[in-house]
Amino acid sequence: MAYTDNHCDLNRIKDKPICGFTIRQVVCFVIMAIIDIPVYAISIGSGMDCTIACLIICLISAPIFFAGTYEDVHGRPLEKILRDKIRLMFLTESNRPFSTDNRYNAIKKQIKLEEKMDGFVEKKKKRDKVKAAKKASKKSKVKLFFNRNSKKEAEKTA
Repeated sequence: MAYTDNHCDLNRIKDKPICGFTIRQVVCFVIMAIIDIPVYAISIGSGMDCTIACLIICLISAPIFFAGTYEDVHGRPLEKILRDKIRLMFLTESNRPFSTDNRYNAIKKQIKLEEKMDGFVEKKKKRDKVKAAKKASKKSKVKLFFNRNSKKEAEKTA
């Protein structure tokens, strides 16, 4: 048996059961007929010209025909497209700020923060050293003060 490659997406092919029309198209044509036949009969019965009656029928049935036959590139019918447009225009927030996730800027910010934190750590270490030096100098002054007093008392008692 011969083997052939089929590069087409067969999922996008729609069944056309009635005279080469889809079910959606047939339903829209029936709706157009239900609306247009009484409108034409009433128009002709009231003494209107046939040409004007046909123009009225065309104006009434054109949106229904368009809704039944139109699909966009992605296969969405007209009502889904209109629903998305209405949702976009009226139901979503119109002022949406655009922001990107730039990893390079994030890395630069992280480096700056680390440098800043290193600066804080260095300052804290310096402050701690200064405090420790002040404490040590106070202790040595106290020791010297007590040593002087004890030497003077020892000399007086001797």
